[in-house]
Amino acid sequence: MILVVLGHVVPLTTDLAKFIFVFHMPFFFVMAGFLLNLDKWGGIKNYQSFAKKIFKRLLVPYYLAEFLWYPIWFVVCYKLGYLRYMWDWINENPISSFEAIFIGNNTGNGLILGQLWFLPALLVAEIIFIKLYNYLNKIGSEVFVLVIIFCSLFGLLIGKIIALPLGTDIALVSQIFMLVGILIRKYNVIEQKILKPFIIMTLMFILAFQFNSLINMTFRCYGEIFLFYSGSIAGTLLVMKLSALMTNGKIFSLISDCGRQSMIILVLHPIIANVFYEAVAATTNFPPEEFFTEPIIIASATALGVLIPLFIAKKFGRLPVLKYFCA
Repeated sequence: MILVVLGHVVPLTTDLAKFIFVFHMPFFFVMAGFLLNLDKWGGIKNYQSFAKKIFKRLLVPYYLAEFLWYPIWFVVCYKLGYLRYMWDWINENPISSFEAIFIGNNTGNGLILGQLWFLPALLVAEIIFIKLYNYLNKIGSEVFVLVIIFCSLFGLLIGKIIALPLGTDIALVSQIFMLVGILIRKYNVIEQKILKPFIIMTLMFILAFQFNSLINMTFRCYGEIFLFYSGSIAGTLLVMKLSALMTNGKIFSLISDCGRQSMIILVLHPIIANVFYEAVAATTNFPPEEFFTEPIIIASATALGVLIPLFIAKKFGRLPVLKYFCA
């Protein structure tokens, strides 16, 4: 989650952004599979309960955030011209931006809280995965795996033609990542003490970083297919392994809080970063064109984008609306 915030406050043309984008969104889909309890939710009779659960967890926060922020954006950004440094908030069209909320894609069509494209895409990805599991796994796990791979490749193809509503094509692409998450958990991959697989993962990640183009799932930019999948999975495994080694101390506690409160961080961080940029521009002579290249500005925007939502969650997370965003 910290890398998501950092990835949004640095230019996409930088090596740092390219490094983060290799795996940072696939990571969330892998974790969705890793945390998916097939014993509890697998089976056709449990599907309705599962769908209701993830709808409340993902789509309710998505619509709440977009509809609550839209009138504020309209006045503060569109009418008054503030919060103009991060993304293109002052130039978006109000009508297309409102329509984009229902389409659920951030493909240049004006979704104001564009980072929230992930929530409907994850919802669709989980529903597709459970549906396929319920109907195909009883036929045979091999059939299930082959269909998952086919769906993922089909999603890549569709994404080159059209961006489907609610990120459905991205959800299809991500089926393979959810399957990887299931397998990581099933075979206790992260707990393995064998060093060789993680050396291979490191090399695969370096190759993907060096030789693939910028990965941007939001805009359906995947680059070379093998490097996309291998780099995404390798980067995810390395982060999971690193996290497994950090099991105590204040830094681990902070990172754990970021995981638990990822929803409110996802929603608020671009707003907080933009307010920070406005404050810097108004109170200093720091040139705005260097906001995204100056390390101290980038570090401050990232830290505030993480720490302020954590503070809000801790102090006000049980309030009626905020409870939908806070763990």
